[in-house]
Amino acid sequence: CMRLLAIDTSTSTLGAAVIDDQGIVGSFGLASGKNHSLSLLPLLDTMLIQAGLSLDAMDAFAVTIGPGSFTGLRIGAATAQAWGTALSKPLIAVSSSEALARLLDTGGQTVCTLFDARRNEVYAALFARGERLMADTAIAPDKLARRLRALGRPVLCGGDGLAAAAPYLAALGKDFLPAPAQHDRFLAPGAAVIAAEKYRAGQFTPADKLLPLYLRLAEAEEKRLAAAARAAAEQDNNVLRDDSINS
Repeated sequence: CMRLLAIDTSTSTLGAAVIDDQGIVGSFGLASGKNHSLSLLPLLDTMLIQAGLSLDAMDAFAVTIGPGSFTGLRIGAATAQAWGTALSKPLIAVSSSEALARLLDTGGQTVCTLFDARRNEVYAALFARGERLMADTAIAPDKLARRLRALGRPVLCGGDGLAAAAPYLAALGKDFLPAPAQHDRFLAPGAAVIAAEKYRAGQFTPADKLLPLYLRLAEAEEKRLAAAARAAAEQDNNVLRDDSINS
């Protein structure tokens, strides 16, 4: 009998779910903001106690790897790595967008998953009948709206990036189908269903390969590289000025 635990820390909400051969055994979610490091373990303790289970009763651990919040993804990956190493259990990486699409798609719709990427962008992906049509992409909402309009068919859109993108996606008219908010807040059940499929197929990820999916550099890293580039350019200019003076 398979039993695995899936956790999701990719957005401002936090979730965990246990699944076995019969389906979802238990699922908890919490809108914890940015306090995942403080909230994750207490949430798991509560869920496991209520389900009468323990971590060592799991056959594998699954975690969403992004796209999503940089800090949240690091917390989720590190937690799963620690459990897998300590309990000698396999790990399963699950795409956050695939987990969300699994929750949203209840009837073979074309689905666009949206995660808040900040800086006037969203992380978007596109699915139809369970197949991926567009890779995870950091994109401006107006550009995304043009891509979706080109499809010429209704698109069900959901995720925590929907609020930022909705004013632009409204240009699709009747082809813009916003998902009910309660359907896309907590990704752990969708992640658990996908993880169970991967478990049965033997699709595991070694602990040292379980890495967050970053679609771009963190803002702090971008600023650091930009500052380094400016410093290098200034140094080159100083060298040119010195050469000019000495020639």
